[in-house]
Amino acid sequence: MNSGNYVDSNELGTKIDALKRIPLKTSIVVAISLSIFFTYYDISNYAYISPVLKTTWNIGDAQIAYGGTMFVLGYVIGALCIAIIADYYGRKPAIIIAGLILGISSFLVSISQDMTQFTIFRLLTGVGIGSEIVIVGTYIGEISPKAKRGRYTSIIMALGWVGVASSGPISFILLQTGGLVGMYNWRIIMLIPGVIAFVVVPFRSKMPESPRWLLSKGKIKDTNKSLQLLGIKPLDPLIKNNLYSRKSSLRQFINIQLLLKILFLICIWFLILVPVYASLLLVVEYVNQGYSLAESISINTIGSIGFMAGGLLSILIADKLERKHQFAVAGFVMGISFILRGILITDYTGLVIASFLAFASNAWLVNTLISYTAENFATKIRTSASGIIEGCSRALAATGPIIFVLFRPFGFLNLMIIISLFSFIAALLMMLYGRRTSKRSLEELINEKEYENS
Repeated sequence: MNSGNYVDSNELGTKIDALKRIPLKTSIVVAISLSIFFTYYDISNYAYISPVLKTTWNIGDAQIAYGGTMFVLGYVIGALCIAIIADYYGRKPAIIIAGLILGISSFLVSISQDMTQFTIFRLLTGVGIGSEIVIVGTYIGEISPKAKRGRYTSIIMALGWVGVASSGPISFILLQTGGLVGMYNWRIIMLIPGVIAFVVVPFRSKMPESPRWLLSKGKIKDTNKSLQLLGIKPLDPLIKNNLYSRKSSLRQFINIQLLLKILFLICIWFLILVPVYASLLLVVEYVNQGYSLAESISINTIGSIGFMAGGLLSILIADKLERKHQFAVAGFVMGISFILRGILITDYTGLVIASFLAFASNAWLVNTLISYTAENFATKIRTSASGIIEGCSRALAATGPIIFVLFRPFGFLNLMIIISLFSFIAALLMMLYGRRTSKRSLEELINEKEYENS
C-alpha cells in the first residue's frame, strides 16, 4: 500500500455519485467515443469486403468463413486477457494497450498479401476490439455518477452502433470509387479504424486512472491525485477501506455465489447473442426465399438504421427505467421482430420494418447489458468478470449459425420462432432473477458475502 492510512470506500462512491456530470475532459470523451465508433465499424466491415477478397486472392467461401471465425476467436481472447490486465494494472494502461493493438493490427490487415496473413492479423484486430468494448464500458461506469451511469455508458456505446450502420455506406462508396487504388480500396476500409486508434491513443495517455480501481488496490495517495485531476476533492483518512484486499484478483473468483452470478450472466449474454449470430445467414436465406442479392442486402442495410434508433433510445431512458426491466422489454421486442420476419417473409417492406425492430432492440439490449454486467461486480474484478462473461458467451453463441442451419428444414417461420425463443427466455430470466441496479452506488451493489475473507 502507498499509505499507512485507510479510507472508507463508500466516501469515494459518495463523492462521484454527487457529481452533476461525468468528470472527464471533452477531449478524452471524444477520444473514447471515436474509438468505439470505429471499433463497431470494424466489426461489420468484413462482410462488405469479403466478395472483393474472393476475387483478389481467388479463394473460396470456406476461407472467408475461416477469416470470420478467427476474428471472433480474437474477440474472445481480448475480452478475457486484456480485461484481466485492466484489473491487475489499471483501466488506463489496458485501454491504451487495446488501442495500440487495434491500430497495429488494422495496419497489418491493410497490407496483407494473402488470406493467411489477413486471417492472422484479423485475429489480432479481434483481440483489440474485444478488450476495447469491455474496458471502456467498465471505465465509464466507474467514474460516472450513479444517477447517470447508464446514460453515459449508452452514449459511448451508441456511437458504436452508428459505426455499425455507417460501415455499409462507407464500404460501398469506397469499393465503388475507382480512385487512385481502384480495387484495392478494401485496404483503405480496413485501415480507417487503425488510423483513428493511433490518433486517440495520445489523448488516452492523459486520461486519469479510475479512482475506484486505485482505491481497490490500496493506493490512497494515487487515488487522491486522480480525484484532483477529475476536479473532485480528495478523500479524508478514516478507519477502514472496506474494499481493499491483498488477495489476488483471480483468487476472488473462488466463491460459489460469485461463480453462480457469472454463470447467470453468461447465460443471459448467450441467449441474446445466439439470435445475433444466427442473423448472419439471413441475407443468404432471403436469396433462398426468392429475393435478389441486391434486395437481400438492402433489407439489412436499410434495417440497420435501427442500430442508431436503439442506441438513441437507450440514452434517453438509460436511467429512467430499471435496467433489468429495460432488458426484458428489449428482449421481448427482439423476439417479436424475429417472428415478424417469418410471417412477413414475402413482404419486402415488412421485412425491412422487422429488421429495423430487430436491430434497434439489439442495440438497446447490448447497451443495457454492458452497463448491467459491470454493475454486478466489485472494482477489483470488474473487468475480469465482464471479460469472462462476454468472452465465454460469445464463444458459445458462435453456434448461432449452426442452430440456424439445423432448424432451417422445418420452414422459415418455424425457424424464426425457434430463434425468438432465445430472446424470450433471456427476458424472462432477467425479470425473475436479475438484480435492480439503476441509480444505486457501485459500492452499495456489492454483495459482501461474495468477497468475505478476500
